[in-house]
Amino acid sequence: MLKKLTSTTILSLSLIFASAQSTKIVTKECAISSGVGIAGINRNLKNVGQSFWLQLNYRLQEKVSVAFDFENMTYTQPGYYKDLPFNPNEIKTFNNNFSVLLKYHVNTGKKIKLAVASGWTYSTIQSQYYNASTIANTNGMSYTANTSSYNEYKLPVLVEMAYPLSKKIDINIRGKYNFNTQTGNTYSTGLGLSLKL
Repeated sequence: MLKKLTSTTILSLSLIFASAQSTKIVTKECAISSGVGIAGINRNLKNVGQSFWLQLNYRLQEKVSVAFDFENMTYTQPGYYKDLPFNPNEIKTFNNNFSVLLKYHVNTGKKIKLAVASGWTYSTIQSQYYNASTIANTNGMSYTANTSSYNEYKLPVLVEMAYPLSKKIDINIRGKYNFNTQTGNTYSTGLGLSLKL
């Protein structure tokens, strides 16, 4: 009877140990990250500009997290009318992107962390250029700065690499591409820091 009880106990402990080994407890993790970089558009780009981003990331599982991403992008495009007497004759564009992303974390087996994300982006775009008008009773023209704005939706693809500097802080390198076939695809790449909360 004792031998049978001992065998049963050993078997039970073995099963519990095996279950504990195979079940990985994942702690919910929240992190905030921010950084700067360069930004542009794939259509009618004159000069690349700056990018500033801020992201809140919440880890749902070991390899899955949800992220809320804000990015401000600036860049310039060629002017609509080449004969305007302004130098530089260009359109200043300000692009604000608000993204909801589902992120997949790739297990690299090293300290470097890799993540790929996609989801949905809502963009507000402001473009600053000039309006031309004829001066009354003369042949002259007057030019006034004008800002136009519009909104649109985009399909984002984000790739991130992170390297831990400490238990709480990572250094991040990222690249983001927002697809929109009508007005042009915007892109950015940058360097930042991530803090685990």
